[in-house]
Amino acid sequence: MQTTWRSPGLSFSYVTLEDLIPISDMLAKESVCRWLFFGPNTPETTHAYFLPFVDENNLAISEQRMPRHFVFTIRNRKRGVFIGQCALIAEEFSPGAYLVGYQIDDPFWNRGIGSEAATFLVWFASRIAGAYRLNADTAAGNKGSVRVLEKGGFVPEGRQRKYWHARGGYHDRLLFGLLTEEVEDDVLATLDRLFS
Repeated sequence: MQTTWRSPGLSFSYVTLEDLIPISDMLAKESVCRWLFFGPNTPETTHAYFLPFVDENNLAISEQRMPRHFVFTIRNRKRGVFIGQCALIAEEFSPGAYLVGYQIDDPFWNRGIGSEAATFLVWFASRIAGAYRLNADTAAGNKGSVRVLEKGGFVPEGRQRKYWHARGGYHDRLLFGLLTEEVEDDVLATLDRLFS
């Protein structure tokens, strides 16, 4: 059963127990959590959130099936250096719909990695997970994340005013969506080659 997918520069692997240390270090940073509704987190909080996904992955692999949620660690393909994580979290009551998420560690910002992670998730959702819809959200002030989603083909679908209260202030939540039927065949063919 395949557990890792690669592009020329990155690898995307199902999250493992060993990955929780670098994920915890990343999500303990104020810079990484600036626009998130959670964090900075203690290692215990991060472990408590991610451990069920690790357990689910291990069970799915042992049973030779796909997990319900797809949580990946992003690493440099050649050196194996931890870069971040991304995920497709199954939406309750809507089989085939997933919430997209990604966090990139701050030394790797402004290198196009967030955009590549979002593109990988669109490809994976379309080709492997059998998704019909992807949902995403971001804080209104997070211009980098808005660009990532727009480059990935996501369409703005709404704004919830003062939705999140974090770090002493209120933040509007921007909603984005993508129907996988909207992803053009030639785009998917290009992504097939990229993530083979």
